[in-house]
Amino acid sequence: MNGENPRGGAGEVGLDPSRRAAFAQELLRALTAHCPGSRAELRGSLARGTADAYSDIDIVRTASGDRFDLCFAAVRDVLESVAPLDSLRTDPDARSSCERRLLFAAFRGFPLFWRVGLEVVSSPIGPGENCPASCGDDWSDPASAMADAVAATKAVLRGQTQNAQGLLERGFRRIDAPDGTSGRWFADIRRLAEAAAGGEPDLHPLADRALRLTDSHRAQLLWRTLPADVRERVDGLVLAGRNIQAVHAMRESGIDPRPELHECVEVLDGRQRALADRMPPPAPRDVDTLAEAAGALPRDPVAVEAVWDGDTQGWIVVLTAVLAEPWESAVLAGFRIGAAGTDDAARTGRELAERLGVPFRFASPDEPDEDVPRCWEARHRAPDPGR
Repeated sequence: MNGENPRGGAGEVGLDPSRRAAFAQELLRALTAHCPGSRAELRGSLARGTADAYSDIDIVRTASGDRFDLCFAAVRDVLESVAPLDSLRTDPDARSSCERRLLFAAFRGFPLFWRVGLEVVSSPIGPGENCPASCGDDWSDPASAMADAVAATKAVLRGQTQNAQGLLERGFRRIDAPDGTSGRWFADIRRLAEAAAGGEPDLHPLADRALRLTDSHRAQLLWRTLPADVRERVDGLVLAGRNIQAVHAMRESGIDPRPELHECVEVLDGRQRALADRMPPPAPRDVDTLAEAAGALPRDPVAVEAVWDGDTQGWIVVLTAVLAEPWESAVLAGFRIGAAGTDDAARTGRELAERLGVPFRFASPDEPDEDVPRCWEARHRAPDPGR
């Protein structure tokens, strides 16, 4: 996957695997209870224990041959007893079979990624008379293209971009639309979903959900659109704490259209979460450690000064040691400004200055101002005659 935590950015609802597991068990219980003598069990990655947050739910329901038609005919009602259905479609290849049917269900209030694939089979095979009618809508080409759009989104989020490319191209072919895939995953997936709904108006509600899904994953889709060398450079900059340079690298990556600033900031936030276990620990900010760092400087500090700085995440108060002859400053610590404001930075600065026996200066403690003159500039600035 792309390193993003899917729990908090799942689109309509969070991709919490425990919620999916509970939902799957509800489905199994309902399917088994409705048709005595039948059994329902998981298949695929959920059964193997290899599912990720994006995996769908595959179920096989086995009914005795003489009850196959009754068990199949009630599938819609049974599924809706668990959660409201958004769509229920039948695989056309098995639509007339008396021994096997395959249905695909999307549920309201659950992520589109968690589509339920339900296979209903007869064991032993029934007599082959009076095969049950389909209980779902036909699986049309536009509906298949819509499924390809959702599957392509999932593939991109998993980092399977070649698979995503094939899904998009297949989806466009299904509805006789020119593919013209651009590699801009967000735009290409949305275009396929909109084209599929244009070919079958009943798909518009599903298309709206698919579009909301891409909106909520826009940052992840943009990340996978960036060239591999740019992604590597961005991660290196993030690990080095050079957030502004990381955003600049994304904006100047050469992809067209150029990513917006807010999109790059969203990507940056995701990369910081993804790389959290590789980020260097924050530097200590206690007075003893800062005093030791100041004592290791090539000259004794003549002042401690707090100055403003900022990055894509907000404002930072930086404590610096001021050195004279020549005048310069050395960064000692940074305090990101949160609900507590500048109090922590100012208190630490005053205590450090007292420890070192030098003045403390914070020219603009109440308002961020990167243009305030440094202390040596203020010392040599001529008085304002108007004051």
